Amino acid sequence: MKQIRILIGLTAFAAAMGLFLLPRVTAEISEQSIQKNTQIGQQPSPRSPSQRSLQGRGVAQGSAFNMGRNANVSLTIDRDNFGLELAEPPGTRARVQYRGAVIRQQGTGSTNPSNFTLDGRVRSFNSSANLRVISNTTGTCRVEVFDARVISSSCRTAAADSTTQFLGLEQF
Repeated sequence: MKQIRILIGLTAFAAAMGLFLLPRVTAEISEQSIQKNTQIGQQPSPRSPSQRSLQGRGVAQGSAFNMGRNANVSLTIDRDNFGLELAEPPGTRARVQYRGAVIRQQGTGSTNPSNFTLDGRVRSFNSSANLRVISNTTGTCRVEVFDARVISSSCRTAAADSTTQFLGLEQF
């Protein structure tokens, strides 16, 4: 028993000496390094040059948004395709999503490319109202964008209870 205690004591002493004899390492982090790492962490995911994402905030009505509810809207345009998602602010569950093909963009001239109207042909629709996803449907969407903000939309599909209107706030 005494030998075991001595052996444990010697092992602990050797370990402590080993840690004491290890070389000291110091590191300095410059303010530039912190800023660079912060910028890298905050960069959006890479998108193709033809992909645009526009936001809006306002009131949605229809489908999952009965009686009109506050909603955030996100319009993504990627070449000839679009996605439009309307969702209540975080903490609630109402959400609808339309995906399809861009038929026409009016007002996208060189004078102000941030103001335009998009007409689209809906191919898929999903709604939190009844947790259904319809991946093969037909319908239309018309989305108005002013000053790079979604200010209104009106979408519907052949599916029942799939019509949604959005009216954006003037500023947010």
